[in-house]
Amino acid sequence: MQPRRQGVALPTAGQVTSLELFFDLVFVFTITQLTATVGPGGWAVTARSALLLLLLWWMYGGYAWLTNAAPPVTTRRRVLLVLGMLGNFVTAMSIPHAYGSDRVVFASGYLLVVTVHAGMYVTEAARITRGMVVQLLGWNMLGAVLGLVGALFFEDILAWWWLGAFVVVVVLPRLVSIGPFDRPEDDGGPAFELVPGHFVERHGLMLLIALGESVLAIGVGLGTGVSAIGPAQIAFAAISLLLAATLFWAYFGVEEDRRAEAALEAMPPERVEAAALASYGYAFWVVLFGIVLTAAGLHHALAHPTDRLGWEYAGQLSVGVGGFWVGLGLFRLVLGLPGAVPRLGGGVALAAVLVVGAEVSGLAALVCLLAGSAGLVLADRRESSEPDLTEPAGHAA
Repeated sequence: MQPRRQGVALPTAGQVTSLELFFDLVFVFTITQLTATVGPGGWAVTARSALLLLLLWWMYGGYAWLTNAAPPVTTRRRVLLVLGMLGNFVTAMSIPHAYGSDRVVFASGYLLVVTVHAGMYVTEAARITRGMVVQLLGWNMLGAVLGLVGALFFEDILAWWWLGAFVVVVVLPRLVSIGPFDRPEDDGGPAFELVPGHFVERHGLMLLIALGESVLAIGVGLGTGVSAIGPAQIAFAAISLLLAATLFWAYFGVEEDRRAEAALEAMPPERVEAAALASYGYAFWVVLFGIVLTAAGLHHALAHPTDRLGWEYAGQLSVGVGGFWVGLGLFRLVLGLPGAVPRLGGGVALAAVLVVGAEVSGLAALVCLLAGSAGLVLADRRESSEPDLTEPAGHAA
């Protein structure tokens, strides 16, 4: 393995820097803003918000890959990373009106995020291939420019411009031969030497912070949507906290991070990058948007927990919790970990609670979702207690 910078240590497990964690705390403001936006907005707003999260999560992943290749241990890297943080903060601030009055602010912040990321990669990572340059300076920059052009001149159809940006940034590079992980021509070695321990820990910390945001939604709901806290609100808040703890346990309680790291370590070098992108990029986006929808539904239902929930908010709660489990199932499926199918099936079943949840109280729907999630966790714990199921499928073979 060739060093990326002479005298600069590579990242390892347990060495996520404090600045990276600070970056994650700033990014999670995006989750908070999206939660507030999708809450009362209807499904059209939810779809547009999901598109924004796709774009922003793609660039968050880009920074995670960046610090895996070039850890922020020098003054130059730290300054540039803070500049990228500023771009993230600007986009997060403008999310509630990203398709309206603050559309240019959002697009400008996104362009700053992309520009800083590309500049840091080109100047700080030691091994840059032709495919990386095409992705960073071609696809990513073109997508950001498309969003800015749409914001400046096409407000009425801005969502379509951002959808086009997503296609350019995420979809097109997968369809052409020159991708971000092409092998360099000199030695045929991997273009990107992923450090799984650091990569897994970084994304696990982000998931932990995002779950904390769902707990924050409970407190904010009590503080802003309730004039007086009664027994129903206390019961709803307690069950909400239990649900958040159950979702926490679904990943951290079964040592999903350790299993994922072992799976990545056991893969051939030519497969590691694609598996990491699919698991912590695409599957984790499903997990995170599930958290966004769940938090939005909790925030609304807490104000009147014994009232009929209705289709919109029942959908946020059930599809949110179900989407979280589907995302974790996809995560396991990509990495070859056991137990993917029960999580996928359980997630679909929990999303179907929407059918009855719309006609019952928020408290009753929440109890159903907690019971279903707890059942999935308990089943998973029993399955994971078998010694031969604690190793990744590819490793066991």
